[in-house]
Amino acid sequence: MSLALRYPYLLLLLAPGLWFALRASYRWGIPGSRPSSPLAHGSARWLPVLLMVLLVLAAAGPEARSPVLGLAPVVDFAVVLDGSSSMKALDDGHESRWDAARRLILRFIAGRPFDRFALIVFSAHPVTFSPLTADHARLWSLLDHLRIESPDDGTAIGSALMTAVARLRDSPARSRVILLLTDGAQNRGRVPPMEAAAEAQRQGIRVYTVALGNSRESLYPLDGGGFAWLKVDTDPETLKRIAAATGGEEFPADDPAGLARSMAAISRLETTSLPVEPPSEGRPLALGLLLAAGLLALPLALDLGRKRGRRPPPWLAQP
Repeated sequence: MSLALRYPYLLLLLAPGLWFALRASYRWGIPGSRPSSPLAHGSARWLPVLLMVLLVLAAAGPEARSPVLGLAPVVDFAVVLDGSSSMKALDDGHESRWDAARRLILRFIAGRPFDRFALIVFSAHPVTFSPLTADHARLWSLLDHLRIESPDDGTAIGSALMTAVARLRDSPARSRVILLLTDGAQNRGRVPPMEAAAEAQRQGIRVYTVALGNSRESLYPLDGGGFAWLKVDTDPETLKRIAAATGGEEFPADDPAGLARSMAAISRLETTSLPVEPPSEGRPLALGLLLAAGLLALPLALDLGRKRGRRPPPWLAQP
């Protein structure tokens, strides 16, 4: 068991909080008259400080986490998802390529509970949203909140593949796989797709490619409202060569149903035994800290109400 904070950056509130608690000891303090003992004098000054510490710690989200270690069948995946503007196209007239891809990637991850995944989204440049992790809940949250909003549009397939290779290079898994989902041809980036494929082959990493969309025109939403017919330049031959060079396969996905069939086929991969850390279960501790803070705050609040409007006694100025 280990202790962790969900929002550790909130600990920065300790500095101003402690300053305020020390400066405002009388307005929160007890007892109401000159203390008769060191304990009473100390409680008047340090109980507010302790109260502030408990409140800040509770806000930081403390958890008692219990990881479960063991052996599980594992494939390490790097999911490489095209995030260019053309992914907004609706091949079936109802669901965009982007939404269909995210939905089916979520289903794919859910169907492989012991595997690890890295997530890379690319347009003109690749961005790693998550390194290899078995924390599927975090991946689901990332995918659910992803949006197409890159100001620099384009399709840099080679650079994205090279980034995925770097994410998988040091993995000890026997099965290391890149899932490349794209609807376009390379038009940005300095790394040619086949150069990245050659590097993946040297590292023993298979690449499964999914060609989204079709060669026909598809509905595309306009910024001002409405739709237009758009044809996206595709390059299925390069995707086939990438897959063939690395020992993977290329799958067509003309519409969401075709994408679902492709993802189901990719899911039938070999596995290996690898010590992994599946997502640990966290037991929140904030409630206990808040209860303790409430018990401390009750006498202070009662004393505050009783002292309201009174002048501070002279003993508070003493060291």
